[in-house]
Amino acid sequence: MAAYAALVSVMNIIDSLQLHPHPPISFHPKQAVSLAKKVTFLQEFLEVYNPRLDYSKEADPLESRIADAAYAAEDIIESHIVDQIKTDGRKISPDSLYEALEKVIDNMDLIKKEAMEIKQTLGIQHQLHTKSTPSDSLKSSPIAKENNMVGAEEALLEMKDKLTSDRRDLQIIPIVGMGGSGKTTLAMNIYQDRLIKEHFHVSAWVAISQEYNIQEMLKHILHQLNKDVGQNLDVDDLGEILSKHLSGRRYLIVLDDMWSIKAWDGIRWFLPDNNNGSRIVVTTRLSNLCSDLSNSNNLEIGLLDEVDSWELLSKTVFGEEGCPPELVEIGKRIGKGCKGLPLSIVVIGGLLSKSNHTREFWESIEENINSVVRSEDDERCFRTLHMSYKQLPVHLKPCFLYMGVFGEDKVICR
Repeated sequence: MAAYAALVSVMNIIDSLQLHPHPPISFHPKQAVSLAKKVTFLQEFLEVYNPRLDYSKEADPLESRIADAAYAAEDIIESHIVDQIKTDGRKISPDSLYEALEKVIDNMDLIKKEAMEIKQTLGIQHQLHTKSTPSDSLKSSPIAKENNMVGAEEALLEMKDKLTSDRRDLQIIPIVGMGGSGKTTLAMNIYQDRLIKEHFHVSAWVAISQEYNIQEMLKHILHQLNKDVGQNLDVDDLGEILSKHLSGRRYLIVLDDMWSIKAWDGIRWFLPDNNNGSRIVVTTRLSNLCSDLSNSNNLEIGLLDEVDSWELLSKTVFGEEGCPPELVEIGKRIGKGCKGLPLSIVVIGGLLSKSNHTREFWESIEENINSVVRSEDDERCFRTLHMSYKQLPVHLKPCFLYMGVFGEDKVICR
């Protein structure tokens, strides 16, 4: 939420200037108090304001106005600081700062009045002068662990059989399915399986996605194989190191989320056939790509049926505790509404697990699910994730949006 982040930024600037022993500019005392009160009120309002759960690509108008007002205050303060610095320490008249900030404060006062009306209309009972803590916004939940597999037992066994079969030639095993169907989850469960790890001498996992870099892919694989390489090596040099390191070893390489045969062509020559049962697993949503990789070794991930959908949803929300009887029927309808997509079920389950377990709230989720499932596959996943985003505590929304600076499947080093 840009509005909340902008308000926090303004308060940080105000606090820094007021605590500075020799601030470059000075606020009028009453104006500083007035501005701080308006900003604090709007922060606290946003902590309890959730305008809509339904999907929209447009920002909420009120939140946009709050953000614009905060940006205006920040720009005014910072521009006056710069002007003061340019005078080489000579004090400039504070009148222009006072007048500019007064306009912003008047605008914030109008927004505050509107916020008060919305608060009363929505019947929000929170006292805005009392800040809620992050722990107040989230309920503890026995949410199911990541990579929980429901309805994919047969696929899991089939993959284990393909990986450990007696065939000694190098096998490429594509896992194909629509977005959100559980391809990566299946591959991760296999990759982390103790018996599979013991079967192969070495293993590595690399995410490819639509934008890929062969050089970085090779570096990433070598890093997982504990091979340190120079920063300036080109693709051929890296490929030669990888090929020599894999030579004679039974290896497992997982190439997750492949979109183009060109990505495979760029790396295939460096993965030797040691005639010892090595395997390469590729996850993709493109069935035509599978035929280019392997003619007979594909594994297709289907959608969950209604029984498995409800089982996954129930485990995600309640763990092993079981669903209250009064929520079972509506829960089954929500599971059915997810159209068998594990991603949708897990996201919706996470949303339900952190919210009040009331029929009213669950019915609102069911209503939104009905609009989500009418979308195309990618849009459906996006809409589902949007519902979960809307329920995040306000202090986490800017953090979530900030993660957008990282590319898809980017490994974030701590």
